Amino acid sequence: MELHKQKGTILNAEDKFGTARDIAAVPENLTQLGELAIKMLNDKNLEVSRVRPFFWSLVETYVDRFQLYPFDVKKVLFSYLELNDYPEDTMRELVRQLELQYEKSHGRPMRKTTKPYFSQDARSEELDGLRDSLKYAAMVADKGE
Repeated sequence: MELHKQKGTILNAEDKFGTARDIAAVPENLTQLGELAIKMLNDKNLEVSRVRPFFWSLVETYVDRFQLYPFDVKKVLFSYLELNDYPEDTMRELVRQLELQYEKSHGRPMRKTTKPYFSQDARSEELDGLRDSLKYAAMVADKGE
């Protein structure tokens, strides 16, 4: 499996553990690494800004080594969206990015049309057409009487 790097921002984990850590001693095994992570997470004064780079470094290193993520990416994405009550702007941006990437990768759009089938404009046009038909039918009926 080959992972696609985008603009060199994904999967850049070289020397992550050696340069940006406040840990005095490098852990000798995975158990010690796990204990250090638990200790850090249990710190009362812990800030997201310190934890996020640490865990992202772990993920990047894992992906560099094994060429796959240590979790189900789709499940994580849906969990994130659910956690934030499926934010409209985020959902629209994700769909837009996916459609653009799909077209770039496959040379054709994902959908046949870029407008949703029952968009507000399409419904308005359809209702206007029905109103005009009803008006015409009413006028014809009035002339016949």
